[in-house]
Amino acid sequence: MNVYRVRLERLRDRLRAEKLDAFLLFNVEGSDRPNLYYMTGFWGSYGLLIITQEHQLFATDSRYMERAKSDVEDYKVIEVKGRGGAPWIAARCKRLGVRKLGVNAPTTSVAFFHQLRDKLDRIRLKSVEGIIEQLRTVKAETEISKIAKAIALTDRAFEFILGKVKPGVTERQLAWEIEKYARTHGAEALAFSSIVAAGAASALPHYEPQDRPIEAGNFLLFDMGLKADRYCADLTRTVVVGRANSEQKKIYNIVLEAQLRAIENLRAGLTSKQADAPAREVIKSAGYGKNFGHGTGHGLGLEVHEGPRLSRFGKDKLRAGNVVTIEPGIYLPGWGGVRIEDVAVVEEKGCRVLTGTPKKRLIEV
Repeated sequence: MNVYRVRLERLRDRLRAEKLDAFLLFNVEGSDRPNLYYMTGFWGSYGLLIITQEHQLFATDSRYMERAKSDVEDYKVIEVKGRGGAPWIAARCKRLGVRKLGVNAPTTSVAFFHQLRDKLDRIRLKSVEGIIEQLRTVKAETEISKIAKAIALTDRAFEFILGKVKPGVTERQLAWEIEKYARTHGAEALAFSSIVAAGAASALPHYEPQDRPIEAGNFLLFDMGLKADRYCADLTRTVVVGRANSEQKKIYNIVLEAQLRAIENLRAGLTSKQADAPAREVIKSAGYGKNFGHGTGHGLGLEVHEGPRLSRFGKDKLRAGNVVTIEPGIYLPGWGGVRIEDVAVVEEKGCRVLTGTPKKRLIEV
């Protein structure tokens, strides 16, 4: 049985649990592309699925028909002619005898939901919360291999970018060097826009690089990830341009201890809060609890942010096969910040770290 057939049967199990006759996945202008790819292997900007217990239908428009016939197995492939959308979907659901239809809440617009409800007549429409995203949280070994490939490319890109660091170069220039490296060294694309944050800007967790020259003595934080075979990597390292001072080393070592403690604790069966707690306790005990505001990590896969979350506010429970980041940080406004991030596979009795970039000491470049 191929991987898409396995996923289809897992989705049908969920439909039975939700008491749904059918599930609609509607990807328009890439709105639900990762889920469509996960279920079919198709990465186009337009396509839809209607899945019942007996039938599975894939539809797209004329732009993608030949590609869909090549990429999509196990589904009946149909061309949507004309405007398609809600009237076309409603007609198909009625033909299939659907009485209760589920749609994916996180990726369906309110406008389209109402358009579809108005056309369905006697078919009940139900919004369901991330039904495929939940399936995606547990990765098969084939998926883990693709993530590992993306991580290996990212490790090499980080080694490359360190050679470009010198006083006077700007954050934006370094971000462009990362992108050029990705495009010319085997990556499919960037997983996300690279963060290159120097000096006080390193205290801003989600920062956009500026045309600001880097100065000697600055912290320099890189948050970067490349993609391979549709899967993402995510890596953060904080370095110092020139010689590090004692305060920089102190903050770095606290974050490193927090990260190592979280990795040592990570295993299947933990709640999000339990997975988050060790790193947070280390940072709090050192007196910097208020300077670590985000969660310890998040899932990674076809998207750079997926479930499960590793957060004091999270309600997820970790399972073997989850792939997550471990990325505690300390951020001191006006001075700078440190974040260290690796990717790990959750296993029954621990975890397996996929990231290879060194971190045992604060790198000086």
